[in-house]
Amino acid sequence: MTSPADTSPVDTLPRDTSPQGPFASWPHWTKLLLVASLAVNLLIAGAAGMSYFAPERIERWSGASFTQLLPRSFLTELPDERRREFLDLLKSRRDAFRESRQDMTAAAQRFADALERNPYDEAQVNAAIDDFTRLSNDMVDSGTLMTRQIIQKLTPVERSKLAAAVRDRLERIQQRRKKWQTDNHKDRG
Repeated sequence: MTSPADTSPVDTLPRDTSPQGPFASWPHWTKLLLVASLAVNLLIAGAAGMSYFAPERIERWSGASFTQLLPRSFLTELPDERRREFLDLLKSRRDAFRESRQDMTAAAQRFADALERNPYDEAQVNAAIDDFTRLSNDMVDSGTLMTRQIIQKLTPVERSKLAAAVRDRLERIQQRRKKWQTDNHKDRG
């Protein structure tokens, strides 16, 4: 038998094995739901923060021919204020560009309709081709004007950087073309 001297006061206290705290009475699944809700809220806050703090994505503003003259890499490497200045200039023509694209789509649709018309009317086909060509040339002229306006605003250092970006872009295009030719000729041989 043990004497009262052999037992400590801690040993005589009742042992409570239930968890303590403000969430002790909650079922287990509600705790998981709380953690999942917190994770979703953090993801939403992170996405909102990224869209606010991340630099604006540079959109394609004209056809492939002008991306060779004003590569995206050049625009992304500009300081934020200069990039904003040029993007604002490009965005000022966004509505006109979209209208031109819609007009070109309509001209292509008229071309397709004229091809299927029975009896075939060569004059309608040629008119649709002429409309498409005119609209395409108008878009190229608009891109030329925008390119010239941007180049006029460049500093000598920026012009040098643009020249390097254009050369780099052309080199990458040539490398891709050579790789494509090599891969396609290898498959045939």
